[in-house]
Amino acid sequence: MFQHLRNVLFSLFVLASFAGALPVRAGQEFRETGGDSVLKNYYHRVRRLVNSPEVLPMCDTLFRRAGEQGWTRMQATALCLRLDHFYYNNDRDGIVDGVRRVQDFCVENGRKDLAYFYYFVWGSRLVTYYTKQKQFNVAVYETRRMLSEAQADGYPFGEAECYRLLANLYLIQNTFDRAYDYFRQELNVMEEHGIDDINLPTQYASLAQCALELDMPDSARMALDKGRALRPDSPYQRFTLDKGMALYYLHIKDFDKAGAYVDSAAMHFAGNSSMRSYLPGLRFLRTEYYRTTGRYDKALETVHEALSDTLQREGGYLYYTLYKELGNIHWLRGDMRRSAANYRDYIHLSDSVRSAEIRSGTDDFSGILEIARLQGETRELQLDLQQKRLRSTYLIIALLGGVLVLGGLGLARLMRLNRRLKASEEVVKAQNKNLMAVGEELRMAKERAEQASLMKSNFIQSMSHEVRTPLNSIMGFSQVLVSKFRNDPTVEEYVSIIETSSLSLLRMVDDVLDIAYLDQTEELPRTDYCTINDRCHECVAKSLSQLRAGVTMIFEPSAQDPVLHTNSKRVMQVLLHLLHNAAKFTVEGEIILTYTCRIPERTMLFTVSDTGPGIPAGEQEQVFERFVKLDTFAQGTGLGLPVCRLIATKLGGSLRVDPSYTVGCRMIFEVPFGLPDEL
Repeated sequence: MFQHLRNVLFSLFVLASFAGALPVRAGQEFRETGGDSVLKNYYHRVRRLVNSPEVLPMCDTLFRRAGEQGWTRMQATALCLRLDHFYYNNDRDGIVDGVRRVQDFCVENGRKDLAYFYYFVWGSRLVTYYTKQKQFNVAVYETRRMLSEAQADGYPFGEAECYRLLANLYLIQNTFDRAYDYFRQELNVMEEHGIDDINLPTQYASLAQCALELDMPDSARMALDKGRALRPDSPYQRFTLDKGMALYYLHIKDFDKAGAYVDSAAMHFAGNSSMRSYLPGLRFLRTEYYRTTGRYDKALETVHEALSDTLQREGGYLYYTLYKELGNIHWLRGDMRRSAANYRDYIHLSDSVRSAEIRSGTDDFSGILEIARLQGETRELQLDLQQKRLRSTYLIIALLGGVLVLGGLGLARLMRLNRRLKASEEVVKAQNKNLMAVGEELRMAKERAEQASLMKSNFIQSMSHEVRTPLNSIMGFSQVLVSKFRNDPTVEEYVSIIETSSLSLLRMVDDVLDIAYLDQTEELPRTDYCTINDRCHECVAKSLSQLRAGVTMIFEPSAQDPVLHTNSKRVMQVLLHLLHNAAKFTVEGEIILTYTCRIPERTMLFTVSDTGPGIPAGEQEQVFERFVKLDTFAQGTGLGLPVCRLIATKLGGSLRVDPSYTVGCRMIFEVPFGLPDEL
């Protein structure tokens, strides 16, 4: 019951640690390379002002002065600090441009020597930015590109960084098996190449928590022991390891040791303001501990503490899932009323989040296409630049024509390069053409869908007028014929057939219109007050003409005459259809309409029972599917019961077949209501 909430809280906590654990290490790469002490002091000053707008000209000055001294690592550091200004201010365009600048500089000045900067800005800045913006598809796309280049360059630190990024991205999305595999690959690369990383204890803790989610406690304990053997100094790292140990002992039901590690984890927050952003992780751990050990009051207290935390409330997704956690705990305590209220709040708040997730998924896909298009344009520009360089080379060769041997070798080499460039150009053009074709297809598909929706609405509106008007005329004139030829049985029989067929066609039109309307409606409101007995009598009276000879229809009220706040039009529509259905299939016996008024639950339970052939047990859900008819020779379109269930659902209730009733068919229609004194 609590697995989903565990995953959500765990994922968001990982997202916080993922964004917060990335160190600003751009300046560490020059500490062992000497350099001017005055320039180093200026660097530290720039770094302290990285969030201020005035840092941008200072970064340019640092870059220029480092260039005058031939200090390329300090130049790369200056570009990274400029990028950090846009990163900490969430300026997407500035981040993308800053990453491009750093990578271009690294390529121009020896990518192998500046590999750290090249992959640092790609992973710790660009990918992390997309992750914080919840653009996970784009982040995964960029990380896989980064991994391909790191493997091609033979750069193990960059490869390990990519595995860590992928692990955290899948961890955020609760894909624990893939996250576990990538954490393992990251740690294997680090151990194989002897890479010493400050965040290694945290990675072992994350690996252990993934193992627990996959029910591998032995693997989790092994990872935690490795992390603890590193003797971490950071409070956050010690907290993650204590948290992992507590979850491990909760998993194996050793609650005493689990409680000791929960207390140990909490001690890292005492008097340490830098741990403030990780409080959601501590609250998650405490809630899990209290819930697992049956201390529900303490669990509720912890969740309410999280709800009152304004910093945690800004998380949005975590905030609304806390209501589900409250509902789960109240359910375990047996307080069903509070549990239902919390679940209702959770469902209400989750609707907007689901819409945002759908939009985010669409934006992610559009972003990937846009990135691919931009990369294609970049390759075209690079090809153009290379072609310009080729023309310059041809000019130089013409000037050195006297050196025939060297000129011939150079010309042959240039010809081969030219052929490769043309082949690459054709490939790039073909890829761009395919991308443009895919984009055009998506646009045309969207336009066709919108046009189809508009045509559907116009058709339904037109059909409503064009079909109802002649049907009303037919029914009206048939009633005139009955009154005029009242003594002629033959005419009366023909007119009766006309009326019955017209009513069937009119009901079919109404069903189609109701399906179209209800599909576009979130819920049906309570519109009026009504006396239930009067409405039931009215439904029975309208259905008597549908009865066959030898069949009786009975209404059995179970209350004096309650006055309720509901949508009487839709309630009568469902009851009339259920009575008509019962009359159509009942050859002999009786049809009974009754109801039960549940005041405490604020629900009304209507039942329509008949002595007809009934519905087989294996097909009692199929009858509610659209256009499904158990008797293909029976009159109707198979839309009536689906419309009734759709109405019941939009009213907040339900419609089902009673499987325990075996002498015919019994339909149970449950609908919520309000009382007059509740307004």
